[in-house]
Amino acid sequence: MTAQRIEASPQARFLRTPPRAPGWARILLALVAFEAAAFSSLLFGGIGSFQAWVVSDDPILKTGTLVVMWTVSCIAYLLFALMLTRYMDHRPVRAAGLVFNRRAAKALLVGTGISTVVICCVTAVSHVLGLVVPSPPMDLQVPWWFIVVSVLVVLARSYVFQGIGEEAIMRGYLLQSFSDRPTRAVWVSVIVFTIPHIISRGGQQNVLERVIYLAIPFGFALAATCLCLIMRSVWAGIGIHGGFHLATAIARIVGTSDGPINWTLTGAFYVVVALVLASRISEQRWVEIAERGPYAPPAASGSGARQENSG
Repeated sequence: MTAQRIEASPQARFLRTPPRAPGWARILLALVAFEAAAFSSLLFGGIGSFQAWVVSDDPILKTGTLVVMWTVSCIAYLLFALMLTRYMDHRPVRAAGLVFNRRAAKALLVGTGISTVVICCVTAVSHVLGLVVPSPPMDLQVPWWFIVVSVLVVLARSYVFQGIGEEAIMRGYLLQSFSDRPTRAVWVSVIVFTIPHIISRGGQQNVLERVIYLAIPFGFALAATCLCLIMRSVWAGIGIHGGFHLATAIARIVGTSDGPINWTLTGAFYVVVALVLASRISEQRWVEIAERGPYAPPAASGSGARQENSG
């Protein structure tokens, strides 16, 4: 990062009148919200019909039930992110960077494109190294609607279940909450996001592999954070996060293997992307983030006061 410890101006700090919880408390609350939202869909576990639908032989009923559960988790993530922003930090909900407009749509597409390129590069290197597995057989007789449903399920899992909600808390709430010192905000957002993935189920066989697996969430979180700062929208991070899951699902179809080498390659490629993105963040932009937050719209003039994303 080019900025080491950029502090907000006294005028900007004066505008932070409502008291906020100390940093450790905000981090702890973000982690609690992150895990609570992730497991919120388990509330359906006590409903017998839902349990039957999840294991149903009817693909429409089964996938529909999963999408509903994923949507519930996504809504929980969003509510936690907005409540923490509004009631913990006493900032307007727009400060979380979740407004969806043309800039956000562009950020979503750019983030998705970046992840697609990264996974394509990882896939190419994996094939060169011989890290391939037999592609799953494809039944060419499946009806067209089944293909459409399968695509929609992958999109829902990538963005609704994974990208939108998790980024809302980590890049939405947490990044803006610590933005008076932008470099610290970047690392807090990335590290706090990475930590819970030590218990992720991604094919790890032992403790060492669990540590190696962290290269993936660390790498794409760093890239997502930098792109969010550049494009002034959490939707950039959602694009990178959801795009990773989407592109990975496609890579599995062409026989890309999974394992420590693949995880390391993926994390390394994302870190390279993050370094390139960070190099494009000017000193002026770092100062602006410290004074106005990461998601404030571009200032029409050289105003230094933080406007709390009121534009």
